[in-house]
Amino acid sequence: MTIAMTEILKVWFVFSFTLGCWTCLNLCINRKGDWRVKKAILVFVALLLISPFNAYVTLTRGSPVVWLLTIQQEITWTLGPLMVLLIQFVLLKSVRHYQYVLHAVPFTLGLAYGFFKPDWLPFPLFFSLLFAQVFGYLGYAVYLLHKHKSKIVNLAVYHKNTTYYWLLYLIIGLAFIMFLDFYIYTNVYLGFVKSFLFIALAGSIVALYVNAIALFAVYKPSVFFHEPPQIEQEDASIIKPILRSVELSSEAAMQLDEQLEQLMRNHKPHLDEDISLSKLASLLGVTPHQLSELLNVHKHTNFYDYLNHLRFNEAVLLINNIDLDISIEDVVYQSGFNNRNSFYKVFKEKTGLTPKQYKKSIA
Repeated sequence: MTIAMTEILKVWFVFSFTLGCWTCLNLCINRKGDWRVKKAILVFVALLLISPFNAYVTLTRGSPVVWLLTIQQEITWTLGPLMVLLIQFVLLKSVRHYQYVLHAVPFTLGLAYGFFKPDWLPFPLFFSLLFAQVFGYLGYAVYLLHKHKSKIVNLAVYHKNTTYYWLLYLIIGLAFIMFLDFYIYTNVYLGFVKSFLFIALAGSIVALYVNAIALFAVYKPSVFFHEPPQIEQEDASIIKPILRSVELSSEAAMQLDEQLEQLMRNHKPHLDEDISLSKLASLLGVTPHQLSELLNVHKHTNFYDYLNHLRFNEAVLLINNIDLDISIEDVVYQSGFNNRNSFYKVFKEKTGLTPKQYKKSIA
């Protein structure tokens, strides 16, 4: 390699490392967005810093830092868990602390193998475990995406330029990285060792993509999207059901109302944009007609107004949370509204203000 080429590569790796550091800094100091999401991205970006830094050191002194190289080689174990966590964040699922610990176990064991190389665990067996882990997580990720396909489609169509929309691109990038890393491991297993420079260049390009998506998720540049016009007409799908007969007594209606409120409070099915009258009725163990009667006769509302009232309350809680600087686009998605237009319509009816005007009024 010529001296000029070496210097160009040094500049490239310094640029990649600096951009990663700047991305980490932005993730730490910027208050906007879901902090769980930012922490997951921060961990990933920080791990990707190892590759360009070690590559620069290698070009400078002629040999890599061994312990950094070991960590770099075991990053593959983190990709599957990160992908599943990001999918759960996209689906607005809560993740408990013990789940984070379980997701960290494969990487911890991989690091232990990388540093100690125990005789009782030969490389073929280690490779088999990695194969099972990578494709196990990939399979589970595909299952989650397929199970919640309608929510993913809704996000991609009606909630563009939210934090969660950009996470879809990061999930796609993670899948590509997993296949790339597994390709490199396969070559090592077969005896075709790729050069350190090839791996470092591939890692820095991947880091550049991840950094860009991470910054888009934080700042959500509107240049990529055009705001849809606000539609003030009635949603054709909002049709008040016609009651055929009265089935519930006052006592039964009161009991069902308590069950409904408890269900909404504990499980929040109104955050599911695909919730329907029949689906909610099945969760309560009653017929759609009985639930419709409860809402229309006893609560003097209808199914869609009831849902929109609960979703509006969720949106107000998010906007009023002074510890959570969240964009209006993210509020729309997190509060369960099917699209931005219906959210603006309901918000204007409830408050007389647009969401942005309301947010400014409480600032």
